[in-house]
Amino acid sequence: MSCSALQGKCREFCSPGPVKVFVKKRFPIASWLPEYNLRKLQCDMIAGLTVGLMVVPQGLAYAQLAGLPQQYGLYSAFMGCFLYCILGTSKDITLGPTAIMSLVVSAYGKPEIPHYVVALTLYTGIILLAMGFLRLGFVVNFISIPIVSGFTSAATIIIAFSQLKDLFGLQKIPRKFAQNVYFTFKNIGQTNKWDLTLGLLCIIILITLRKVGRLEWVKRKDSSDSRWLKAAKKTVWLISISRNALIILIAAVVSSSLYQHGHKDIFTLPSRIKPGLPLMQVPALSFQVGNATRSTLEVFKDLGPGLAVVPLIGFLESIAIAKAFARKNRYTVDASQELIALGVANCLSSFVSSYPVTGSFSRTAVNAQSGVATPAGGIFTGAIVLLALGLLTDSFKYIPKASLAALIMSSVITMIEYHIVPNIWKVRRIDLVPLAITFFGCFYDIEVGILAGIAVALCILLYNVVWPPITRIARGDYVLLKINGNLNYPGVEHLTNEIQEVAAMEPSPPGIVIDFSLVTSIDFTVTQALLTILEDMENKRIPIFFSGVQDNVRNMMMNSGIDSGIINQGTQSVIDSINSLEIVEQN
Repeated sequence: MSCSALQGKCREFCSPGPVKVFVKKRFPIASWLPEYNLRKLQCDMIAGLTVGLMVVPQGLAYAQLAGLPQQYGLYSAFMGCFLYCILGTSKDITLGPTAIMSLVVSAYGKPEIPHYVVALTLYTGIILLAMGFLRLGFVVNFISIPIVSGFTSAATIIIAFSQLKDLFGLQKIPRKFAQNVYFTFKNIGQTNKWDLTLGLLCIIILITLRKVGRLEWVKRKDSSDSRWLKAAKKTVWLISISRNALIILIAAVVSSSLYQHGHKDIFTLPSRIKPGLPLMQVPALSFQVGNATRSTLEVFKDLGPGLAVVPLIGFLESIAIAKAFARKNRYTVDASQELIALGVANCLSSFVSSYPVTGSFSRTAVNAQSGVATPAGGIFTGAIVLLALGLLTDSFKYIPKASLAALIMSSVITMIEYHIVPNIWKVRRIDLVPLAITFFGCFYDIEVGILAGIAVALCILLYNVVWPPITRIARGDYVLLKINGNLNYPGVEHLTNEIQEVAAMEPSPPGIVIDFSLVTSIDFTVTQALLTILEDMENKRIPIFFSGVQDNVRNMMMNSGIDSGIINQGTQSVIDSINSLEIVEQN
């Protein structure tokens, strides 16, 4: 390209039009901010404050699930809200801690050494950013629905069992699933009856309030309703969606009252929570563990499969939620920009000691139901979290662990996807294999289960590539081989073996016809293999003809040196007659 042409391209790119398009693409806030008004502000404020009432108790509970001090759940709940407002393409989604992500990172969460999880957050952000800029959002398409279903169902069971120890008030229970189950039931005799009573009451009330909020009477909007009836419906709905905050508040008030009157051992309480806002600092990538110092490289190795699984799960959870609500509310989301937004949110969240964040389905649903108009609703949610950190952390020490366990268990209890199994059985039974492997593998190790499920699903996907279905049809001495799909280099060996078997028949066929009508693409390796086959069959004096070859495939075959005289020439009558016969063998 000449210098003048290059200058012209630069001027074209730097002109106001392309720059404006680029800015709007990379900073979606530039698209909706000019049209922002007081009505949208009101909608965003109501939705943001409502979600804020959810995320504070959830953050405390999910930090407990992740194996971290409870303030880390709140550290993870505000930065993503602010950043997504600038970079996100979904008006509904809200970022922060989630039950699934908390479980995944719990392998690295240790109250005394939270640095591993913070480092994982930074690395997760960097990986997601790189995927976004390289437009690698399609990678999550290799995680099929059965894998997601198997993982979600296993995660639900693991999460529920992991909370039993706090529900029963048991101490020093291992976190590995098998050991957790064993020692929980072994020590069941040491149950704190007050913890159990409080926990069960919280679960019953939380489930009841959730069901009340979903009653058709509450959701139905009727213009004939009186002002008092509308107010009553709104109040019931508000109590329902604020149920987590209400339950935690009531439990904390009861616990605090008992504590102040000298009853300090009735409920199991968390260890002291560090008050105030987190420090803004560069996350430590090398740190002291016991008496040894782990270098940056050693920390990176320690994180191992988590560096692949956490970004994938984070993006999968977030983009699935974003797309679901985009379809429901009739707008579009940009998968690559969502990767960038999630990457930036995790990178910068690590500077305030966050653990990996992603989209929350429950909070996004409430955000949408509350009438959020733009991503600016996240600003109000983040403000509520900062307010809680600044003013309320001294009170968090009175929140019984049993109430937080009840919150988590009631949140995840509906996530087991048992209904999908009979549907898969009716549609394609082999898809139950990756589901089962993911499901049972996750009980051994979350990362192993997910990666094993993906590997098995890819093997199933590649089966027809390596062994393309080939139907063998015979009429008299002639043989037709029909390829029922595309033919690429992994599958050409299978075709070669089929032809060799036909050629070895007694007596040898006077000719072989290969039907390419369903083959839409081939590659260089296939053309070279076909040339070798033709040469071999010529030596055996068995002619080969290709029928139904599409134009693009025909051109590739001819360019490789295959004689055009055997492609779509004088074989159709043979094909027509052979096609009318029964299949004698299918491989």
